[in-house]
Parts: sequence; C-alpha cells; structure tokens
Amino acid sequence: MTDRWQPSRAGIINVWRYYDEIFSFYQGRLLLRGPNGTGKSKALELLLPYLFDANLRPHRLSTFGSADRTMHWNLMGEGNQGSTRVGYVWLEFQHGEQWFTCGARLQATTNTSNVMATYFTTSLRVGDLALVNEAGRPLTKTDLVAAIGEHGVVHASPTDYRHTVRTTLFPGVSEQRYDSLITALLQLRTPKLSERLDPSVLSSLLSKALPPLDQSDLTEIAEGFERLDRQREELRRLDEDITTAERLADVQRTYAQRVLGAAAQTLESATEHLEDTTRAARMSERRYERQITLTDEAFEQLAALGREASAVDAEIAGISDLPAYQEGKQLDLLRQQLSAANLRAAEAASHAVKLRARAVADEELAAQAKSDAAARADEVRRSATIAREAAELAGMPSVFEEIEAGTDARAGRQLLSAAVDSRTTEISAIMRAVAAHERAVDARDAARQRLEETHEELDLATDAEASAQRAFEQAFAKFGADFDTWARGCFELRVSEHGEVAEAAAMAREEFSGIEARLHETRTALNGQLAQYNSIREKLANQVDVPPPAPYTRDAAYRTTATGAPLWRLVNFRPDTPPAVCAAVEAALEASGLLDAWLTPDNSFGLSDHDRFAEPLLAGPANGLTLLEVLVTDDERCYHFLESIAFGETAPRHIAAIGADGTWRLGNAHGRWAKPFPTYIGADSRKRARAGRIAELTGLIEQLATDLSGVDAALNQIAVRRATLAGELARQPSTDPIEIAEDQRTKAQLRCAARKDAVAAATRRLSDAELTVAETLHGIGTDITDMDAVSAFGTAGHRWLDDRHDALTTEATSHDALTRASLSSSLADEAEEAAGARQQEAADLAITLDTVERSAGSEFHALDQQLITLRTKALALAEERELLQDKQTSLARLLGTLEEKRKVDTARAAEATAAHEAAEARYRHLTSGHLPADAGGVPEGVVDPRLIRDSESRLGMAVHEAQQKLAGRIDLSLDPDDDVTVLSATLDGVRMGAHALLGTLKAERDRVRTHITDVERDLFDQTLTGDTRRHIAQRIQGAADLVDTMNQHLARVQTASGIRVQLDWQVDPQLPPGTREARDLLLRSDLDASERALLHQFFRERVEEARAHDTATGWEQQLAQVLDYTTWHQFVVKVDRGDGWGPVTKRVHGALSGGEKAIVLHLPLFAAAAAHYHATPTAPRLILLDEVFVGVDATNRGQLLELLVNFDLDLVLTSDHEWCDYRELTGIAIHQLTTGTDGDDAVTTVRFTWDGHSLTADD
Repeated sequence: MTDRWQPSRAGIINVWRYYDEIFSFYQGRLLLRGPNGTGKSKALELLLPYLFDANLRPHRLSTFGSADRTMHWNLMGEGNQGSTRVGYVWLEFQHGEQWFTCGARLQATTNTSNVMATYFTTSLRVGDLALVNEAGRPLTKTDLVAAIGEHGVVHASPTDYRHTVRTTLFPGVSEQRYDSLITALLQLRTPKLSERLDPSVLSSLLSKALPPLDQSDLTEIAEGFERLDRQREELRRLDEDITTAERLADVQRTYAQRVLGAAAQTLESATEHLEDTTRAARMSERRYERQITLTDEAFEQLAALGREASAVDAEIAGISDLPAYQEGKQLDLLRQQLSAANLRAAEAASHAVKLRARAVADEELAAQAKSDAAARADEVRRSATIAREAAELAGMPSVFEEIEAGTDARAGRQLLSAAVDSRTTEISAIMRAVAAHERAVDARDAARQRLEETHEELDLATDAEASAQRAFEQAFAKFGADFDTWARGCFELRVSEHGEVAEAAAMAREEFSGIEARLHETRTALNGQLAQYNSIREKLANQVDVPPPAPYTRDAAYRTTATGAPLWRLVNFRPDTPPAVCAAVEAALEASGLLDAWLTPDNSFGLSDHDRFAEPLLAGPANGLTLLEVLVTDDERCYHFLESIAFGETAPRHIAAIGADGTWRLGNAHGRWAKPFPTYIGADSRKRARAGRIAELTGLIEQLATDLSGVDAALNQIAVRRATLAGELARQPSTDPIEIAEDQRTKAQLRCAARKDAVAAATRRLSDAELTVAETLHGIGTDITDMDAVSAFGTAGHRWLDDRHDALTTEATSHDALTRASLSSSLADEAEEAAGARQQEAADLAITLDTVERSAGSEFHALDQQLITLRTKALALAEERELLQDKQTSLARLLGTLEEKRKVDTARAAEATAAHEAAEARYRHLTSGHLPADAGGVPEGVVDPRLIRDSESRLGMAVHEAQQKLAGRIDLSLDPDDDVTVLSATLDGVRMGAHALLGTLKAERDRVRTHITDVERDLFDQTLTGDTRRHIAQRIQGAADLVDTMNQHLARVQTASGIRVQLDWQVDPQLPPGTREARDLLLRSDLDASERALLHQFFRERVEEARAHDTATGWEQQLAQVLDYTTWHQFVVKVDRGDGWGPVTKRVHGALSGGEKAIVLHLPLFAAAAAHYHATPTAPRLILLDEVFVGVDATNRGQLLELLVNFDLDLVLTSDHEWCDYRELTGIAIHQLTTGTDGDDAVTTVRFTWDGHSLTADD
C-alpha cells in the first residue's frame, strides 16, 4: 500500500470484443501485450483517460486522435447482431484501506448514432458491486442505482461525474488544471510518440504542468485593484463629462461647418448663377436674330429648285413619246438576260473547281490508309510469334491456339486473363505450402525445447509453495496481537475486528460528508446572496439616478437614441409641498404609469409602437386645481401636460386626475397606491432613496459575513474530526505483512499450478507440432512452373491482342477512305459538265444581243442616250429638293424655340440678381457670431442640404443628452435663427459656444487627473512591490526548483552513443522587451525608484493588453492572465551529443536515430507528467504509453523505466513485443491478450507478473 491513490484494477464488460475482462495492476502498473488486432489500444481508448474525461467525442477516445471509430461503433460494430447493446467500463483505485471505483454504463442502438452514457462513482469494489444480473446481462440504470445504494452516486451529468472524480482523486486541482492533465495524458497516449511529436509542442506541455498561482492569492490581490478601480471611477465620471462635451462639440462642429459651408456655397452659387444667366440672355438674343436670316434664304432656294425640276420632267416626256424611240425598247430586256447568264456560268465554274480539289485530297488519304493497314498487319504477325513462344515457355500453348482460332476479341482477352490468374494462384499455393512446412519444423523443435524447460520450472515452484505457507501462518499470528492493542486506543473508531474498520471509517466519513455538504450548501447560498447584494450596492453607488423599473412592453433600444425625457426627470416638487403629499403624488403617478411616461420636444405621434408617451396635445387644461399646484417644470410641453391633469385631496372627477392621498384616475380606470417617501421626483429624493437602499444593503452584507464566519467555524470543527479519524486510520497496524505473505503464498500456489499447466500445454504443443509437420508435407507438389514465365506470357498475349485489334481498326479505316475518294471523283465530273452548259447559254445570249443592236437605227441610239442623261438629272434634283424642304422645316421650328428661350433667359437674369443680394446678406449675418469658432473653418466643396437637416437633428439629440448629463453645471440652449439653429452654453454665468465650453472643461479635467494619477501610482507601486511580488517570486522559485529536480532525474539516462537530455526554463525571447528585467525585479525586494517605475510600467502594459483583448471580465481573471508566470517562460529541450549542450531544433531532431529521437522526446514528457502531479501528493500518478519505446534498445528501455519509477508514475503501457522484464523496474502486471481460433471473437487475457527479479504466470 502507498500513501496516495493508486490504480488497482480496471474492467470492460460487453464493449467491442471484450465481454467480461478484468485487468489487475501490480504496484500501480499494467502492460497490455499482444499482436496487432487483439485490442490492446482499444482497451486504452475505452478506459483512460476516458473515465477521467467523460467525453465521448471520437478524437478524444482514439489513440490516434481521429474520428474514425466512435463509441457507437465500439458497441454496435464488429458484427454485432442485436439492435441494442449495453456495456460497462470501470476503474478501481486504492489508498490505504480506502477504495474508489469510477465507471460508465454505455448503451447504443441501431436507431441512432448517439451513445447514452451513465456515469457512477462508489466506494464499493466491483465484485462486491455486481454490474451484471444473475442472467449475466449488464444492469439497467435503475438496477445500477439500487445496487450502489448509499455507497456512491449515479451522476446526473458528465460534469458532476468529472467534479467528483477530480475532487476525490485530485483534491485541490482546479478544473482548468485538470483539463491540462487530461490533454497531457492524451498526448502521451499517441502511438509511436517519437515519430509524431513536434519538439516545439514540448514547451507548451511542460509549461502547463507548472503549478499556477493560488486562487486565494489572486482573490486577495484583486481586492486591492478593485479598490483602485473605485478611485478611478471618480476620474471616469469626469472623463464622461469631457466626452459629453467633446461629442457635443463634434456634432456642433459638423453642423456649424455645414451651415457656413452651405451659406458660402449659396453665395458662390448665386454669384455664378447671376453671371451665367446674364451671359445666356445676351447669347439667346444674338442666336434669334441670326436664325431669322437663315430661314428666309432657305425659302428662296426651294422655289428655284422646283422650277428647274418641272422643265426636266417635260423634256423626258417629249422624248419618250417619239416614234423612233418606241422601236428599240427590247434591247434593255436582252441586256438584263445576258448579265444574269454570265453570273450563273461563273458560279458553276467555281463550284466545279472546288469539288475537283476535294476529290484529289480524298484519293491521297485513301492511299495513306492502305499503307497504314499493311504496316499494322506486319506488326500483328510479329507479336503473334512472340506470344506463341511465351506460351510454350509457360506451358500454356493450348491457351494461345484457342485464342488465335477465335474471332471474338473480348472473349479472347477474358480467356487469357483467366488462364494466367489460375496458373499464378496455383504456383502461389505451392510456394505457401513449402513455407508452411518449414515453419512447422521450426515450431516442433521449439516445442521440444520448451517441454524440457517447463519440467525444470515445476520442480522449483513446488519447493517455493511450501516455504510461502509457513511464512503466512507466522505473519497472521503477529497481526492479531497488534490489532487488539490499537483498537483499545481509538476515539472516533469503535471496532473489535479488523473487518469492521472500513465500515466504521466509511460511516464516520459519511457523517462528516453529510454535515459538510449541508454547511457547504449553506455557505454557497450565503456567498450567492453576498455577491448579489454587493453587486446591487456597487451598481447603486455608481449610478447618478436610478430610474423606475421598465415594463416588459417597452422597446429598450428606443430611449437610448430618442429625443425627450421621462416625466420624473422634468419635474420637481414645490418647496412648500408637505412630504406626505409628495410621497402620495409620486405613488399615484407611478401606479398610473405617468411617472415614467416619455415627453418629446415635438408631438409624439408615430414615434414608436413600444413605449408610453405623455402628449399635451391630447387634452386641454383641467378645470380647477392641477398638478402645477405641487409640481414645477422648466419645460414648456411638460408644463402643458401637468396643466391638463386635475389635482385635489382625492382624485377629482376628471378624465386625468391625481389626488393628494395617492388616488389616480385615467379615463374609466382608477386606483390608489402609497409609499413612505418620494424616490424619483427631485434630485434630493433620488439621492436620499439611493442612500437608504445602500445602507440597507450594507446591513444585510454585514449580517451575511457574520453567518459565513459561523459556517467556516463549523467546517473547521469537522476538519479536526476528520484529522483525528485520519490519524487513527494511519496508526492502525498494517496488513501488509499478512497480505505480502498471503500474496507470496498465492503466487507460489499459482506458479506451481501454472508450471503444471505449462508442462501439460508444452506436451500438447509438441504433439500438435508433429501433426502439423506431417500435414504440411502433403501439400507440397513436385512440379513448380516459373512464375516469371507465366507473367511474361500474360504480357505478350495482351500486347498481341492489342495489335490485332489495332490492325482490324486500320483495315476498316482504309476501306472507308477508298469509298469516299470514289464518290468525290464522280461529283467533280458532274459539276464540270454543268459549268460547260452554263457557259454555252451565255454565249448564245451575247450573239442574240449583238444581232438586235445592229438592226436598230442610229436615231434610236441618240434618243436613248439623251433620255438616260435627263433621267439622271431629274433624280438628282428630286433628292436636293427633299433635303432642302427638311432643312426649311427645321429652321422654322428652331426659330420658335429660340424666341421662347430669349424670353426665359431674360426673366432668369432678373431673378438671379435678387437671389445674389439675399445670399450675400445672409452670409454676413452667420459669420458675425460664434459659429466660425465652433466650425474651426469653412469646408470646401458642395454641402448636401439633407446633411444639414441630419446634423441639426443630431445636434438636437446631442444637446438633449448633454443637458441630462451636464445638468446642474451647464445650461444649453438652441435658439432658432431663420433656417438654422444656434447653440449657446452658459457656464458660471458666462455665455459661450461649444468650442469654448470644451476648452474650459478640459482644463478642469487635467487638474483633477493629475491629482488622481499621483494617488493611483502610489497604490499601484505599494501593491506590486508587496504581496504580489512575493507570490510570483515564490512560484517562479518553486518552478525553478522543480525543473532542477527534473534535470537531476534526467541526468541518470544516457544512450550508448553518449546522448543526454536536460530542460532549460528560460524567459521567452518573443515576449515584449523588458519582460526578463521585470521578472528579475520580482525576485528582489530592495528596489530603487527607477526599478519600481519599470515594474509599474511592465504590469500596467500587461493589464492594458488583457483589457484590450477583452479576454477576462474581472480583476481576478485579468490578474490570472497578467500574473501567469508560465507564459513569460518557455521550456527548451537541450541535448548533449558529446560536444556540449544545444537546443533540440527540428534539424537536430531529424539527424538523430529512431531510438535517440524517442529518448529525446520521451524524457521531457515524463518530466511534464510528473510535474502535473507534483502539487497533489495523494493523487494517482498515471502515465499512458501506446506502442511503448518503439525503436529504443534494451539498455535505454531499462533506463527509461527506471526514470518512470523514480518519478513514482503509475504506468499503463501497450506493446506487441515488450515484456518489461528489466531489473530497473520493481514490478508490473502483464496481461497477454489473445483471441479465439475457433470462430470465437472474444478477447481474453493471461496475466503474468514481473516483480523486479522474475516473470511468473498467474493461474
């Protein structure tokens, strides 16, 4: 037994191919050994760190980090036949006489890919707790709850389960650090780690293993900074005033610039417009006069052309009617026919030439195709000869002949492939039979040797069994006497037998746990109330005004940008109003909903659908007394609203009324409410209400602090009783001598039985080996064909078939080319005959035309030529006249347009003169006030009038918001001036613009800031040079000592080539300048002024970075980041290869052998795992290694295992060849995994134990 939790057993029930398997540890160590496929890595996936993590994501389960195998597949895959499957996985830990079992019930169905996981923890051991029923079926969830009963918990969620496992096995470890531990275990579990792990990952893993700052330390430090923040809050409020004034000045600057810019633009535009309109009027007059002249000239030209066209038409008519011209009219028709015939003859000749060229090209292609077909035939004959020779060498000539005789190319290729594959399979089977026979002979010889060895081992085991029995009897007698003496001296425990100790201790712890649970529940509730009251008090302290609660029907976003204010901000009670009446009136307004109603500067119709508005326009003044009797306001619309509400001792009979007794009436609704004093109307009322609530909360907070002290005292008393119980348990006589003696006796008995079984098994193996030798001899044939010859025939045959297919294709192509060439020649002949016919037709028409022309007289020819000339002239005159008519129409239309434009331009010039005079006067007026100073200059460019309206609206909103925030010190007013609004501010009786107001406020802010900055620096320096420095210095020094201890252990490991490894913990060079110097200053206490200033600057910059990234919400979270000393450092793995220490870079790592890589990367990882457990001495110290130490020689494996023993780590290893029987390892349990050979897929194990001296098999 050890003084901490240590794994003792693990089990898998009905998951994957594990149906009910238990793995027993030895000295907290376990090796799962077996060939690939037996499930050793699968056992790791199902057990660790899953039962710490409670996370079913595939990449967290898989040792390779992949998502290929889910937990659903583990349950329903691998040939599972059922529709639903339930299984269990569990881990058992021992700490002295205490036991802790954690596990999960897993259920999956074929209907979904999800897995239902139910997690449980218990003090019972599996065995005492049955996870299957009498029929051997896994328990249902209900049965599991009943079976555990009061000895544990079936958890409602994975989070609750993780919390219980963490607080039980790893007390004091935070959730964040627990996650880092699981991440490290997952990284270490990666198979063949040295082949996959990047050396750069080591620094992160090692840094996460260092102890963090104590949370209680951070809480104490954060309180100091929170006090500092409360002082800075005062400065923030001053900054808010400046921000408000700056925003107002910015809005006013934009508005003033746009107003002045628009005025300047208006003046400039008016000047330009005046010049443009005057110039346009003069130009319009000149164009009008010139257009009149052009129109007159066009009329005269059109009349002259008409007269000339009439004369030409009369002359044409006279010639056409002459008898001499009528006789020769048919000549025109003959000329047209001859022209058409010549065109047809030319087209036919061109078509014939094209067809003849195509026929020649087709004949050349046919000749080339015929030549290609002949060449392909020669290639087929050569490849057939090669294939025939290869078939004879392979002993397969009949296959070639059958293919050659066939005509189906596809069937021949299939026959060839089938024959070659069949012969190849036959040869492979013969070769396998020869190899099997050789292996059988070797196995028979080994079986004979093993039989002789088992007989010798049986003799030794029989002698050891007798000695162990005598030692057990002596140890049992001594323990009985020691136990009686111890039991009489106990206070918390009342026992008479050793078997009652565990139950009595459990009952005592259960009593303590019940009391503690109730106390912790009370403490949690008190802390929750305390945090809630503190938060409310702080919120009240930081708020200037606390508004009434908003109804859920209100649009919360509307009021943040709306113009206006609620009624309670705009009114105040008259000084002479009695306090009781003030309280009653406010109560009536609040109950009726009017107190928080929104008043806008203008009418509120259509502004929002989700708010309550007070609208004076909806009702006139009330008759008699109104609310103005008790309330006053400076707002005009608010005044009218109050005037419309009746007032009396009780609510009068009016449509809207408020009574001095708290009654109210709105239409046909009425009611009454009361409150002791007003809390919203009037600054004094609001201040008094806030102060009263803060005082009330302070009293509640003080009472809660007193209650918490009482709870802490009760918890301390339980802690004393727990310590007494723990002391009694620690002093009880150890059962180790009995257990050791019994364990030795049992092991001796098991070894003796195992040796007997080994002798019998060796005898059976020898007999089986003899039979195998005989059987394998029969499977060997005498004739083995050369495998290469068969392969060569297959290759040659496929090449021959390819050539034959190509030859057939080429022959078909040649035949098609010859057919096309013959057809092309025929078409060319027909086209040439058609072209000759067309040419003859044209020649005949030419002769006919010539004959007719010779027969016509000379008089006709003269008249025909004269008529052609006249018709050409008539056509030209018609075209010219049409153009001139269009021009005349356009000129007349343009003349009217120019006359209208002349009148318009003259009127515009007069209007522009008046507008220029008005713009000049307006610009002089605007620049005479403080607008130029607020604007800071007149902008250039065009100003959109919509932007001015937008700026004016924004200015109104900004003034309203600023007036609320700056009320009491500064009066703001917006005065209309024609089409613009002028902003004025009155501060201390001085009227000024927004620019002057901002300058005055900034000067005041600077004076206040200087004072607060000095106070802040004093507090910051006091904190950083006091407790904070000591806390961090202690952590840094402790981490450095831890690294030194790691290096002392690492120094004991050295490879045969002299390689050694050590860790160097140094300041990260990538961090901002000054980090190293600040770190060194933290380790010193005697700092001068410059060093304190440097330290102040360093931490202030880190805090500002944390806030800028918004990675933390409160001071405690921010300090956890800023003061995380592990992020200031990095781990550098260094290696000494005989030439001094140097960092392990990727280049250095790549130059190492496989075994050296494994050592260089495993050593720092082992140190990281040990560091994770350094701050938790009672925790189990697990390390998981899949495919352990691949590529590492035996000597270094022993050194690595010795390092793990020195680190006191609990090992869970897997390997397909390793036995871990090294003298450096004090002990380990070895489970040899096997699977059935008779169709049974179940995985079973045979357990062996290495005790540091010998390897023995368990029964």
